[in-house]
Amino acid sequence: MATLQELTEQAKQDIRAHVRSEASDETDYFVSQAADLLAALRFWADTQQRTDTDVRSLVVAADATVLKHIATELAQGGGDDALEASRRLEGIAYGPSDRLSETFDFAQNGLQPS
Repeated sequence: MATLQELTEQAKQDIRAHVRSEASDETDYFVSQAADLLAALRFWADTQQRTDTDVRSLVVAADATVLKHIATELAQGGGDDALEASRRLEGIAYGPSDRLSETFDFAQNGLQPS
């Protein structure tokens, strides 16, 4: 099982490979947020024997309430990576709705084509 840090770095690379907007502070922010989102969801998926298809479904659904539930599951699972993944998901889920939508949009760039 990959560490949260490894999952985050891979997600950043995957997202940047498909982002068409020019580099800016705002783009960097959303790439970072989207990488955190994907990494946390992939970490959760690994712990739950879920697949990247399940992660894709969650990202496409773009549901903050589901993120909050997953964050709770991760927090209860224990371990430093699980707690950090939980914290990241909560930070995204409780953020402003316009930023949440944009984060999910960026995260879709990091998903493998189905």
